[in-house]
Amino acid sequence: MLEVKREAQVAAAPADVWAVIGDFGGLAEWHPAATASSSETVGSEIRRTIVVGDGARLVEKLENHSDADHTYSYSILEGPLPVDDYLSTLSVEADGDGSMIRWEGRFVAKDAPDEQAQSVIGGIYDLGLDALKKRLG
Repeated sequence: MLEVKREAQVAAAPADVWAVIGDFGGLAEWHPAATASSSETVGSEIRRTIVVGDGARLVEKLENHSDADHTYSYSILEGPLPVDDYLSTLSVEADGDGSMIRWEGRFVAKDAPDEQAQSVIGGIYDLGLDALKKRLG
């Protein structure tokens, strides 16, 4: 199992950060790679569909979500990324006068070398966290 972990410190309070990132379906509101995102309930599952710049689509399943703890975890059901058995967690906690945002994922590489799969996922996390740092200070 491969892992990628990233974190970013921002000046905003955890509740303010969570107001931006806590909506599972609202990824396109803050992540520059997503041109559109939405969530829907399918049976007992909450799924989000993400469209990226080249038109590719990802479908992800919300595994758990806690507004009180400022965290959610999700898995990928389908999409073009070179990973399988993917589980990721995005969380926010107080850090001094601001917040620490953590994004981590575990997966196995699919149709790509381990290093490439880690680089792709790390790049997605870095792009999102950089956008949050610019937005939230």
